[in-house]
Amino acid sequence: MVSTDEHPSSKISLVDYFIYCPLFCRKEGQEEQKILYYHPSTRELDRKIRTIGYCEGLVKFTETFTCEQSCESIHFQKSRLLFYLVENDIGFAMTLHVPVVEQKKDDKCFLEYLDERINDRVMLPILKMSYRYFALQYGTISALIQRTSVENARNVLKEYFDKFIECHLHRMIHHATFDSSFFGIHFISLDKQIYLKFQAVLRRWELQFASLNETVFIYRNQLVWSGLNQDDTTLIYSFFRLYYWPHLKIMPHTSTIQYLSVDSCANQFNSSTNVTSQKFYLGSFSFSYSVLVLHYDSFTSFCIFHNDNDLLDNEKTSTATHLFRQDLEIILPSFYGYLQRKHPIPDVAVKNAYYNKVNMAHSATINWHKDLSNPMSSVMNTLAEDLQWFHPSGEIMVKRENDPWIIAKRSDRRELLVMINQKGANLKQIRGNVKAFFNGIFFFDASIVDLDKIKQILSTQFNSILLFE
Repeated sequence: MVSTDEHPSSKISLVDYFIYCPLFCRKEGQEEQKILYYHPSTRELDRKIRTIGYCEGLVKFTETFTCEQSCESIHFQKSRLLFYLVENDIGFAMTLHVPVVEQKKDDKCFLEYLDERINDRVMLPILKMSYRYFALQYGTISALIQRTSVENARNVLKEYFDKFIECHLHRMIHHATFDSSFFGIHFISLDKQIYLKFQAVLRRWELQFASLNETVFIYRNQLVWSGLNQDDTTLIYSFFRLYYWPHLKIMPHTSTIQYLSVDSCANQFNSSTNVTSQKFYLGSFSFSYSVLVLHYDSFTSFCIFHNDNDLLDNEKTSTATHLFRQDLEIILPSFYGYLQRKHPIPDVAVKNAYYNKVNMAHSATINWHKDLSNPMSSVMNTLAEDLQWFHPSGEIMVKRENDPWIIAKRSDRRELLVMINQKGANLKQIRGNVKAFFNGIFFFDASIVDLDKIKQILSTQFNSILLFE
């Protein structure tokens, strides 16, 4: 396997990141043509070719043992190789350095590689999302090559991924936890009346434009509503958290609507009072949509237009957004009043991480970098992995000496990890606490499942008295 060359490190780090397509190598001696992108670019060409050839061989070899999916990871003593095969045999791969510590035994020092510190379920989503972020903005790589050329595609990939790796990927790998690997959605909990008022405002806004059918509406970094399917909602929400939220949370409030855009190749966030849109590729990443990103107060709205016709008239768009702002202003006092009401104070001794694969809902009160030591984090990762063997449900409870209780529970497609720091509690008490908490989670989800039914009702009564009462 490829040598890491670098000095041994106690942290996970990126060694290589590359994109390749075997179809571009038509005969021996053209192996260089397979490379669409390689980081770091300073690697010797011979090493790049050998690394990619090695990956191809491993993928082909492992295909003989499985009919369902190709190989996704290979474990070595000093490194971990992760794969993600996308369109038309184009492959994404990255090599991670396995953390190492120096140990001493019988007056002799030796290096111990901590392979268990790298969890495939944690790292593979990072590799997959790195492709989806690119495809969201540029479409599929195959389509990009067809529209332009292979050489132009290489230039676009280099411009984008050089900046993405520098500004985001290293940090994502370094701070990756089992919790972050979900790439789930943080829903805001609202009472039904306020939720319906927001629906009325959004429905009135959508009816202003013939080609506007889907809106993603976010309060701070929590999702209020999305008219997109689950995959597209997850992608846009994750993209928002990566590129928009770091800037928005420090942006001062303004009384006017701001039009937002992002230049990912320059890692630049832009805010303007002039109408500004950008292109997003959704669904199969084969067709682009014009997206108007509006920000007012603490709300951000991604408005997906099926064509540019509605956005050509800036005066009409500005008038519609002004009406949208006025409608929001009517319901904001009741919304902020709701947020200020007294809510139950969470038990500081009980911390949790919850994920629902049905609607991608995710919530957590565990700080994975402060509340957990490395051994405890490893235990939670192991329990979460073991949950995958339970169908449709199961529960594991673990207690180590002087450590909190750790409970992993699965029911259908819901997963819950709980850490309870109650030293005197027995198994029966702990199980009762977990059951009560999990039932509460089910009740919360029930208010999210029927959103489409609510939207259908509002489609005929969008200007109901709910908006103005």
